[in-house]
Amino acid sequence: MKRVYNFLTLVLTVALTCALSMTYAQCDNNTFIYGQKGSGPGQKGIAVAIGQHETPTSALSLPHFKGGNKAMCRYINKTKVYPVNLKSQRAEGTAIVQAKVLADSTISDVELITSSGYKEMDDEAVRVVKSFPKMCPATQSCTPQDMILQIPIHFSMDEEDAKAKLAEQKKQIREIGPITLYFENDRPDPRTKQDYTSTEYKGLYDAYMGQRSTYITNCTKGLSGDKKSQVENEVKTFFDDSIATGYARLEKLTKTLTDILEDGSSVSFNISGFASPLSNSDYNMHLSSRRIESVLNYMKQANGGKLAPYITGEKSGLTIYKNPKGEVNHAEASQAQSVTVYGLQAAKDRRIVIDNLRVNW
Repeated sequence: MKRVYNFLTLVLTVALTCALSMTYAQCDNNTFIYGQKGSGPGQKGIAVAIGQHETPTSALSLPHFKGGNKAMCRYINKTKVYPVNLKSQRAEGTAIVQAKVLADSTISDVELITSSGYKEMDDEAVRVVKSFPKMCPATQSCTPQDMILQIPIHFSMDEEDAKAKLAEQKKQIREIGPITLYFENDRPDPRTKQDYTSTEYKGLYDAYMGQRSTYITNCTKGLSGDKKSQVENEVKTFFDDSIATGYARLEKLTKTLTDILEDGSSVSFNISGFASPLSNSDYNMHLSSRRIESVLNYMKQANGGKLAPYITGEKSGLTIYKNPKGEVNHAEASQAQSVTVYGLQAAKDRRIVIDNLRVNW
C-alpha cells in the first residue's frame, strides 16, 4: 500500500531547488533537511539527505534516528494523532518542523517553519517532534556536534483510512485469539517417522468427533455413580467446548487471513505441535511436525484454496513459524492420566496451537 506525498524542499543559497517525493509506505525515501551548527535555512552548511542518512563529506555524519529513517517514519506514524475535527473534514496538509539535535543526543529548539495551513495540524506536528526519543547526533571527524534537522510531518486521509483498516484487522485477529486443535492418538499417518503428510485436518477432525462415544465409554470404564457422571461430563465438554470450538475458530481464522492478505496487509503467526508422552521423544517430534502440516494442508484447501499461494510462498505477505515441540512433559502427579490412549490428559496433550498472530502493513 503506497501513499505518495510530494513537497518542495527549501531553496538553498547555492540556487539548488530540489523537488522530492516522499513515500511513507516504504519510508526509505523520507526526505530530511539538515543544517550544520549555527546555520539556518538558506545558509552555508545545508545538506539534503534522502533515504538513509548520507554523509556530505567523509568526515561528517548527519543526525539520525536509531534504526534510520524507517524507524523515524514508524515513530511518527505511531505517535501522530490526526486532529479530530480536521479528520471529519478530511483535511490534509504537511507541516515542516525544525529541531536541533544536540551533541548529547537530545532534541531542543523545536519550532514550526512551514505551516500545513491548519493550526491543529501544526501544533500536533510540533508535539510529535518534541516527543522524539534521543537520536544519534551528527559527528564531525568522529566528534559529536549540534546540527539542525527539518522534518516534514504529513497528515493524509489515505494514511488514516489505512490505519483504521489495520486497526479493524487487528481487532478481528484478537477476537479469534490463540487456537488449539486436537488429534486422535498417533494421527495423522500412524507408525511413520515422516515430517510431512498429505492429510488435512478437516478429515482428522471429523473422524475424531465420530469417536466421542468411544472416548466416553473408555474413560468411564470401571467407574460408577457420581464419579462416572463427572468423568462423562468432562469428556463431553472436551469434545464440545475444546475440539469442536477449536475447529470452528480455525475456519474463522482461515477466512479472516484470506481477507486480510488479499487486502494488502501482511500477517505472521506461530504454529506449534505437541504429542502425548505415549511414545519416544524422537517419534513424537516427527508426529508433531505431521500435525502442523495437516493443519496447513487444511488452510491451503479451505475457501477455494485462496490461502495456498501465501502458505507456499508464491505470494508474499504471510510468515509462518513452525515449532514442533514433541511430547508434553508432566509433573509426576499427572502421569497416571497420560499413559492411556483414551485418558483425558493424553487427549489434551495431542494438539496444535496457533498463536502470536500479528497483522502489519
